[in-house]
Amino acid sequence: MYGPPADPRQLLAPAELLASPGRWALCLGLGLGLLLLAWRARGWREAPRVLLAMAGVVLLATAPLAAMLNDVVYGAWPSTDKVGSYLFYLDGVHRRLLSQPLQATDDPALRLIGAHVGHLWVTEFFDLFLNTHGAFNVQAIFYPLLAWFCAWLLMRELGSDPLAAMLAAFPFGLGLHVFRDLQWATVEKSAVFGLPMFAWLLLRARARGGTHLAWAALAFAATAWLNWYLALLNGTLLLVYLLWARNRRATLLGLGSLLACLPLLVLQLELFQGAGALADPQRFLWERAALDVLSIWPPRWNHLELWRSLNLACLALGLWGIWTQRRDRRILLGTLLAAGLAILSMGPLLWGSRQHGLPNPLCWLAWTTIPGFWRVAKPEFFLEGSYLFLLVMAALQLSRLRLAPRTMFLLGLLFVIGWLLSVRTHPAFPVFTLPSEVRLSPGWSDHVFGNENG
Repeated sequence: MYGPPADPRQLLAPAELLASPGRWALCLGLGLGLLLLAWRARGWREAPRVLLAMAGVVLLATAPLAAMLNDVVYGAWPSTDKVGSYLFYLDGVHRRLLSQPLQATDDPALRLIGAHVGHLWVTEFFDLFLNTHGAFNVQAIFYPLLAWFCAWLLMRELGSDPLAAMLAAFPFGLGLHVFRDLQWATVEKSAVFGLPMFAWLLLRARARGGTHLAWAALAFAATAWLNWYLALLNGTLLLVYLLWARNRRATLLGLGSLLACLPLLVLQLELFQGAGALADPQRFLWERAALDVLSIWPPRWNHLELWRSLNLACLALGLWGIWTQRRDRRILLGTLLAAGLAILSMGPLLWGSRQHGLPNPLCWLAWTTIPGFWRVAKPEFFLEGSYLFLLVMAALQLSRLRLAPRTMFLLGLLFVIGWLLSVRTHPAFPVFTLPSEVRLSPGWSDHVFGNENG
């Protein structure tokens, strides 16, 4: 099983090519049109042209979603996570947090989902132009696009060739892991763009200082507002940078990030107080965190085959790049950080079962020392940091090869074919389902929190 079984009420939408040829034609026309425009816009600056080309590819990859935003749900519906996010949005939990922050700890919805409700405000914005399902659907287009583009920006900042960066960043934004989350999870789980975005701004702040420090600090707070897993990854990156640099800019960035994120952090820790009624830490550890992990055998990432969820060509290039630059202290530090995150993504056990397995020392160290870490239910997310580092090294190594443009084009074509075979055709790739009426049960909080509210 790649995810939860389909709900008996689920109805698939007629989204196949033969069932909706007009909508497919619209998406294909828009996607190819953007690609052609990016190709012809020789006088534009590099980044807008690249973003335009990426948008065309994403429209093609998710077709026919852009032509039926208001008519379908992208992914399984109704699924527990999607329905919960949808109903809490309609219930206005994000508005209550803004208007009554002092009463947040008494709000059962906030105690359940936490303070990171940024994606609901993103939904609120798109809800001005689309219906509610459409507002969630459009994020399924923007988040992969932003992840691809932000990873490209990071690679370019580090000196990669533009085409090499486009190829190496492609599997980060449009990887199977992202689309699996779009299939079953709440939409903010797919917002992995926050990691390369913060890393890119961190590099610019380190090199330029000034207002770039403020932008990096705000980006850190924004990722926490959107997804606490991103905040943990970015916090780890920031901590390593502070220990490495130890200069005035690093200190200012660290203090600015802490101050920008402090209100959310305090509120989140307050929401965790007394949360044992939801589930005690041991249950979170063994019934959640021990399941959604990186598995060495069988080789899987969050229940997905490693050879389909990771781009093997980029991994080989990345490892080659690490080997050729093994004497560079910065590469060594990045490799150690990536290895640590990969180990952390394996959850409480490195191998075996709870009774006979090998404990994961990094997971237990974090679990016992970091406040609130016991609520981490998806340690597999930490592998995003390791994967991004290897893709960055792949971009740098591919740039050193200085391949001819025609060769790069053929390589890109192979990437697309590989994506079609490994991602688009995978059972975990999002389906198109028809919206159906769902309601928030009046007694849901008593059911979730047990006797505490009853």
